[in-house]
Amino acid sequence: MIAPSSRAVDPRDLIRSVFIWALLIPLALIAFVVAQITHQDWVDSVNCFVYAFAAVLAVALARQAKVAATPGDADPFGRAFWIATAAFCAFLVLIELSGTAAEHFEAQISPSWLGAVMRWMAGGAFLLTIARLRPRRATHATRQPTPIVAILALAFGLNSIALGLEIGEPHLRLQMGLDFDTYDNIGDLIEFIYLQLYLLGFILLAAEISTRHALLARIGEAESLADNAASLRAAQLAFATAAFTSEKLSRRRFHRAVMGLALGQGFGGIAAGLRLTRKLGPSIAQRTGKSKLRQFAEQMRFMWQFGLAPKAYYQFELFAPECGRVAGQYLQRNETKSAAYKIMHKPTGHRLSEKLSFHDRCRELGLPVAPVVFAASRGQAEPAYESVKELPPFDLFIKPRKGSGGRGAVKWQYAEGIFIAKDGQHMSPAALRQSVTEQSAEVPLLVQKTLVNHPALADVNCKTLATIRIVTCRNETGAYEVTNAAFRMPRVSGSPVDNFHAGGIASAVDIETGRLGPATDLGLSIDSGWFTRHPITDAPIEGRILPLWNEARALVERAHPHFSDFTVIGWDIAILEDGPSIIEANGAPDLDIIQRTMRAPLGNARLGKLIAWHVKRDLRGALLG
Repeated sequence: MIAPSSRAVDPRDLIRSVFIWALLIPLALIAFVVAQITHQDWVDSVNCFVYAFAAVLAVALARQAKVAATPGDADPFGRAFWIATAAFCAFLVLIELSGTAAEHFEAQISPSWLGAVMRWMAGGAFLLTIARLRPRRATHATRQPTPIVAILALAFGLNSIALGLEIGEPHLRLQMGLDFDTYDNIGDLIEFIYLQLYLLGFILLAAEISTRHALLARIGEAESLADNAASLRAAQLAFATAAFTSEKLSRRRFHRAVMGLALGQGFGGIAAGLRLTRKLGPSIAQRTGKSKLRQFAEQMRFMWQFGLAPKAYYQFELFAPECGRVAGQYLQRNETKSAAYKIMHKPTGHRLSEKLSFHDRCRELGLPVAPVVFAASRGQAEPAYESVKELPPFDLFIKPRKGSGGRGAVKWQYAEGIFIAKDGQHMSPAALRQSVTEQSAEVPLLVQKTLVNHPALADVNCKTLATIRIVTCRNETGAYEVTNAAFRMPRVSGSPVDNFHAGGIASAVDIETGRLGPATDLGLSIDSGWFTRHPITDAPIEGRILPLWNEARALVERAHPHFSDFTVIGWDIAILEDGPSIIEANGAPDLDIIQRTMRAPLGNARLGKLIAWHVKRDLRGALLG
């Protein structure tokens, strides 16, 4: 519930308010059934809570109106309006709490329904004030205007029906054949319904008039914080707040912001913590002596204090004291992929997500890139590949033109004029070309020649192309530098991909020397661990120096300026016998692989410093225009 404080009312408060509002509905229905059975007026008690909720919300808005940053951001209703609203709601709470004393007082009033008329007049005055003073802003093309006035008007209509029932009580009750208690409970239930509608309209109004003020407060907080990770967390909340108020953001982003705030640190996080503790807790308890209860409690503390998802507790080994002490410095997906990367992005038309377009641009720039031999979409070959009637006679790699994590990728081996898939399926070159074309009606596809690693990596790649994830970032001077890298290796022989999230392992790469550290997996399995030697081939990993590392590093530093839309890029680079080659590039790289393999957070590292520097510089312009 919203706490009456001087800080801005932000989306987290409003989402909690809606959640509490929804909980009141079944509570009122239960109270109505209990009242019918016990003849105790429990519905009034629920209505009392609604009045109290509205009073607290009004106090919060009054405090916020007092600290409005600029005249342009001032509450159009003014502090006095919210104080009067809070006072009226508090008065109604006192009446409901006084019980028989209030009923005795009402019995002395003539007519007895005078109090109901006063409430009806107050509701009408509230509706008219909102309709008259509510600011009318242009609505984003992908959004519908919030129906605040319509909701309040419906509430006022039900309020009028309830008033009619109270005024006509002696006659209507007899005509309906109801006893006094049942008739009174029906009136109380209608009162609850219109109060809930008033309250919903109230919450939506609070969201509408407070989010810009909250946005300015969040931006100011992000800009002022010296701690990089804390600054990025504040920027993520500012970005989510902007989804509630900015006309620049779409309905899809608004929905994502709501779900992220509602589930990330709420019941979704608690459920994830319970599930992971049940799965991984016993093995960690054996290693550390920490009980499952203590592990869960630490997950919840990190979640509420730093916004860390429960999986981060196991992924980054926060159960270890040396890692737990720097838990607040780990960067999370919701801070980077869902906010920071979007804030820093400056679109100029260069695309990384569409793999064929990226391939073609690399070819134009003379950058070594995995060659595409065929591409199709919408059930037809792309114009540049219409002349290809059958696929070339060598091992091929087929994958969607959009997507990540190796999803949808299939490897076909060529032998004696036939292509053979891992599941044993056989196709001729012409048939495979036709199959790719037909499948492209569902999802656009491209076909690449299967590349082979440098011979020095043959003992760790399990006959699959192993790649390096190299992260580059634009620095304070506008130049581009490598900040981190991880070498990925498959753990299953013949796997189509080496992806870390698809069960592979990875090692941190010393960016100065190309030397590997110990390898590890994602850290979310009971068998997770660290490997100095490859778990399948037994080849040494730790201490190994990657061949052609300096050339790989130079390649991505040369390539990044040509894709300057993106401040940060995660490059997938394959080391081949004749040199490094670009496989893909990701403009919103997941940093889990980097933080997991280096066994340290990025918030206080060079990359975290650069991201925070760019976000602070771009945040206000990105969210306010």
